[in-house]
Amino acid sequence: MSKRVYFNGLNVLRFFAAFAVLIFHSSQWYHYKFDTPFKMFLHNLPVAVDFFFILSGFLIIYLLLVEKHKSGSISLKNFYIRRFLRIFPLYYLIILIAFLFLQTHHDVVNWDKFLYFWGNFWLIGKNAWTLSALNPLWSISIEEHFYLVVPFLVMITPVKYLKYLFSFIILFSFGFRYYATKTITDNWMTIYMHTFSQMDLLAIGGLLAFYHYKHKLRFNFSISLYTVFLFAFVILMTLVDSKDYTNLYFATVKKYLFAIPLLFLLIFFVFNEHHSFDRIKRNKYLNYLGKISYGIYLYNALFIELLERNDWLRSHYAVKLVLDIAITLLAATLSYEFFEKQFLKLKNKFQKIKTEKV
Repeated sequence: MSKRVYFNGLNVLRFFAAFAVLIFHSSQWYHYKFDTPFKMFLHNLPVAVDFFFILSGFLIIYLLLVEKHKSGSISLKNFYIRRFLRIFPLYYLIILIAFLFLQTHHDVVNWDKFLYFWGNFWLIGKNAWTLSALNPLWSISIEEHFYLVVPFLVMITPVKYLKYLFSFIILFSFGFRYYATKTITDNWMTIYMHTFSQMDLLAIGGLLAFYHYKHKLRFNFSISLYTVFLFAFVILMTLVDSKDYTNLYFATVKKYLFAIPLLFLLIFFVFNEHHSFDRIKRNKYLNYLGKISYGIYLYNALFIELLERNDWLRSHYAVKLVLDIAITLLAATLSYEFFEKQFLKLKNKFQKIKTEKV
């Protein structure tokens, strides 16, 4: 049996990214209560979605590279079946719950757009958010668009040229944001959630996968140095609005002010061999929370919306925050154990390159 491909620490980062989204959604009603620096920090927590894009691009493309090396090719059929079994069941369960229980006369949803992963484009056309439970699905749509083409591109492109392919995708995405800024008047949602606008982050993850595949990245930074770097990033989060697209520079370049530090936080954590990181990276509770991070990401807006309908909870923020976190984690755990895991067991049958155990 071939050795499993497993990146120690990746699940921990997944959890922290999902948890950041949970805190952002839970705190939206209460931003006005906080001083400006902390308010800006909360406002910027959705950069965790950018981090998810980088993580996804890295892991998926690295696995494709390993499969291409060991098998001489890539099984597109198996790839799409694996993505189907990992993404579709919970994605469509969220849509079903929203359809059955959350429809109101205040919001008309074009449900078929979400059914075939066109939700981000529908939201752009609507130029407004929709039901809270459906809003996080825009990022899943972008990942699915990327997954639709990237295995074919990796399969037909010689490995040595992949760095040029991913670099081209990054430049194309930059060019699209430039074009959108120049030609679209009300362009915030286009810049934020158009597939062409965000696919550079997945390609950045792909570049990291390429260089790790070629050179096996290794570092030995102490946890104190990493903490200083993390602290500097937190300061950045309190000072700069990551989603301000009011001029050409902000719309095209400023995302990298956050994306590049996020990339290095990933590199220096996952590829760091310093022993001081072991306790965090191997913590069984954090790793389990990382395994259920997909559920945390998709369930949190659903339960936060339901809890916000209670006037008493809305006026008792601390209680509501605890309930938001507890109910989301409970739902994600139950979903993973009794629903998602059944599909993940099937997914393993279509893996030529083994990853972590379910």
